[in-house]
Amino acid sequence: MRVLVTRPEPASARTAAELERRGHEPILLPLMQAVQQPKVLTSPPLPGATALAVTSAEAMRVLQTLPDDARHPFLALPLFAVGRATARAAREAGFQDVSIADGDGRSLARLLIAKTDQNPGAPILYLTGTPRSPEFETTLADAGRIVDVRACYHMVPTAHDDTELARKLTPMPEAILAYSSETALRIGEIFEETQASLNWSEARFLCLSEKIAKALPKEFQPRARWPMEPREDLLLLLL
Repeated sequence: MRVLVTRPEPASARTAAELERRGHEPILLPLMQAVQQPKVLTSPPLPGATALAVTSAEAMRVLQTLPDDARHPFLALPLFAVGRATARAAREAGFQDVSIADGDGRSLARLLIAKTDQNPGAPILYLTGTPRSPEFETTLADAGRIVDVRACYHMVPTAHDDTELARKLTPMPEAILAYSSETALRIGEIFEETQASLNWSEARFLCLSEKIAKALPKEFQPRARWPMEPREDLLLLLL
């Protein structure tokens, strides 16, 4: 099956390798890319910080650009990852104490609240990017927790000219993977640009969550599916 992989590099390459292992033909078309902003990590965590939270592996890649002495105060904190892929990136970055939530911001916040209840006034360091979903921060704020937010990267659209789009989308892949709401919105923009020249009528849209599926154009939503949990291994089972 031809499968369009829209997630940014380097994650798209790993997804492509897994698709090939499963006998599919991956078509790489990253629709967003990260612009790293490591300067926001030059100051150490706030005094008394008891945990570090991450919702994306990209934050770990930014952290790894720092000199060893600048990384050490971050690596000394227990890390709480939104899901398995982020946890794997954290361990690769050098974190030893890693806890894993159930794949979304609310579950990560609930895990942090439960694990840090003995010191609820201590700051929680959050390495994140923009744009981002608010659920993690609002859940912690509702619980009265202090969050030190460091937006260390910014996701921006990746430009693709008409020739490249026609080459990648002809014939139209049978399945299109979407890993973020921003990517789903970009799919809608490309649809508007190409609907006169490309046949989108048969493509299925496999989204990491229902929220992402709802960001697709309305005409695509009846053809969208998502796993019970926002995990890539479960997503690929829908192929």
